[in-house]
Amino acid sequence: MTRAPASFAPGSLMFAVEVDLEGPRQAASCQAQAGRRRKGASNPGEVDLALRTLAPSSGCASKRLLDDVRTLKRQGCATDAAALAEGLRALGYDAVRLAQHASHGGPSSASSGSSGLRLAHDFVVVAGCGSSPQLIVEPNFREHFGIGSIYATDRYKQVLAAIPEELVAPYSQLEEMVKLICEEMKFSFEATGNYLPPWRSTASVLSRWSPIRGSS
Repeated sequence: MTRAPASFAPGSLMFAVEVDLEGPRQAASCQAQAGRRRKGASNPGEVDLALRTLAPSSGCASKRLLDDVRTLKRQGCATDAAALAEGLRALGYDAVRLAQHASHGGPSSASSGSSGLRLAHDFVVVAGCGSSPQLIVEPNFREHFGIGSIYATDRYKQVLAAIPEELVAPYSQLEEMVKLICEEMKFSFEATGNYLPPWRSTASVLSRWSPIRGSS
């Protein structure tokens, strides 16, 4: 549900510059150059376990919400944040749509040490469901971490497969998951001989959900 600016590849959450235009041979060449391994790096199985550990507990209320989100997706009622929020409200949930507007920041953000690049994103928050005051609802959570094939190592592909497609979680748990995934993404870019784009930094990825930060 991220609004795609002109720099995004059509129909994708990947920026156009990340799309593999050279085919599998270039991907193989880049991976062949990756000789550096991160010291103390966990294997994909450990990352999978960590993601499962960080995932919200399957309480009755949150599990029911997740099941309803999946049902709305199958019915074509989760095409954007507004439609998803409307569908959830029709089922009796206190659901609202929140929006994060894109921003390139400025000197003030740079001097404060925070990322100046904020990514535009619409998402849904549900209140009064389970033990958490507010739950972020992401029907396509995994898509936020897809990268071009020339940047994705086999290891990162396994990590990507372990990311839940749909997510219902408080901000604190989403934040920990994003930090873990972005660390793996950074390693994947570096292992294929590339620099991590600024919009792929942990701070920039987390900026998608900044309207709810500190209130969940």
